[in-house]
Amino acid sequence: MKQDSSVPILSVSALLWDGSRQLSGILELWETLVFFRLDDFKNSHLQLSIPLTELDFVEEYMVFDLAKNGLRIQSKDGRFDLFVLDEGQRFKKAVLAQMRRF
Repeated sequence: MKQDSSVPILSVSALLWDGSRQLSGILELWETLVFFRLDDFKNSHLQLSIPLTELDFVEEYMVFDLAKNGLRIQSKDGRFDLFVLDEGQRFKKAVLAQMRRF
């Protein structure tokens, strides 16, 4: 991954969620992309990188109808990724603010 600077704008602990399984990691906001680093695969090439220019929307959602700590990040082509994190609203606001810069 080509990084825009040496430090992400925001970095939070998160789970990548597929509805039945979860992968722990760190969700990062960089100048031009959202990046997810998997905890269990630190030495592999597995990664999730989403350019901000490809994002359609970012929204919070209820996980199991219990807590609003989910974050859905959807690209313009309809693909999406679901995350579970404690700082969903903060991350969403930061992504939306960064998207407005483009």
